[in-house]
Amino acid sequence: MSHPVARALWGAAVAAMAGSATAADLAARIESCVSGSSVEFGAVDQRVALDADDQVRVQAEMERRYPVLMQHGFPVSRIVLWQKPGGEALFITLLEHPNKPAASCFTATFAAARFNGIAELKRKYLRPELSI
Repeated sequence: MSHPVARALWGAAVAAMAGSATAADLAARIESCVSGSSVEFGAVDQRVALDADDQVRVQAEMERRYPVLMQHGFPVSRIVLWQKPGGEALFITLLEHPNKPAASCFTATFAAARFNGIAELKRKYLRPELSI
C-alpha cells in the first residue's frame, strides 16, 4: 500500500478492530481493589488494554515518577488507556479481582498527559474521530 490515504485508512481499520476487541474484554464498571468506588465507562468511551510492551514501558514510568508505589509493591495485571469523552485520557491499573474470578479491580488512575509518548499511544490505540 503506497498511497498515504490508503495506508492511513488501513491503519485506522486495524486499530479499530484491535481496540474494539480489547474493549469488549473490559467490563463497563470496574470496582476499586481498595475502596468502595468504581470506574464506570460510558457506552461510547474509548478504552483499551495496552499491549505487553507498552504496559512494561508505562508501568516503569509510573514507578519512576511515583516512587511511593514501590514501597509496598505495585503489582499490575493490565493497564488500560481510557479516553474520557471531551476530556482527558487516563491510565488505569488493574489487578485480577481477589473475590471475583474472571473479573478485574483497579488500583490507581493516572493522568496520561503527564507520561512520555502519550501522543503515540493515543494514535496507536484510539480512534481520533471518537475523541470529541
